[in-house]
Amino acid sequence: MTPATKSILPDPVASQPGTGIQAPRLVPPAKGSTLWAPTYDQAPNPLLALEERELEPRLPALAGKFVLDVACGTGRWLGKLMQKGAQAGVGLDLSLEMLARARSKPRLSGKLIQGDACALPVPSGLADVVVSSFTVGYLEDVGAFAAELFRVTRPGARVFVSDFHPSAYCRGWRRTFRSGGEVIEVSSHVRPVGRICETFIAQGCALERCLEPSLGEPERCFFEQAGSAHRFESAREGPAIFVCEFRRTQRS
Repeated sequence: MTPATKSILPDPVASQPGTGIQAPRLVPPAKGSTLWAPTYDQAPNPLLALEERELEPRLPALAGKFVLDVACGTGRWLGKLMQKGAQAGVGLDLSLEMLARARSKPRLSGKLIQGDACALPVPSGLADVVVSSFTVGYLEDVGAFAAELFRVTRPGARVFVSDFHPSAYCRGWRRTFRSGGEVIEVSSHVRPVGRICETFIAQGCALERCLEPSLGEPERCFFEQAGSAHRFESAREGPAIFVCEFRRTQRS
């Protein structure tokens, strides 16, 4: 799978020229998933907290519904969707290491499949709700991804797509984590949110809403716990993530 963002700002030492510290090692998403899996669930993450705060209230009633967590990683959203009453669900990810972590969690046994987000190994018209969290920036072909989500959903289904906000790159944020004593940066594509929305619309999805929230007071504690309280005010100055909700239409 494609990992989510654990580090919301540049490493305060490794990213500064002239410090004598080695710069982050850039790796592709597949390698990033392998390196990240052992520690992925351990570090508190303000971006994931913000995403959950914005996305969860917008989920439809899940009783009797089939849900998909596409590029599920360690199964964070699949677990939440099942806990909220979904009748059945599947999580898919390319990373065997991430899936191994997901399989150790309650409610997820037997619900996980290795699969490519752009070639999903599931039947057409299966899902009522899809969540794909912090994924689209790692994909080469967003059109193929959008087409697959259209294919596997039923008319009227809700599709939620979230990711790192592209404007955050302009403010120096990077997708980084620590592994084996070094800072790893996962390579990704930076695309305007509007272009991503247009791609989904072109595939037959109607845009219900597009949220571009900044970090808020509920996320301040993450900075305080990390000893970085002084960085919170600057971190909240622009959008941190985007969360798009699409409705699968009946294509004419």
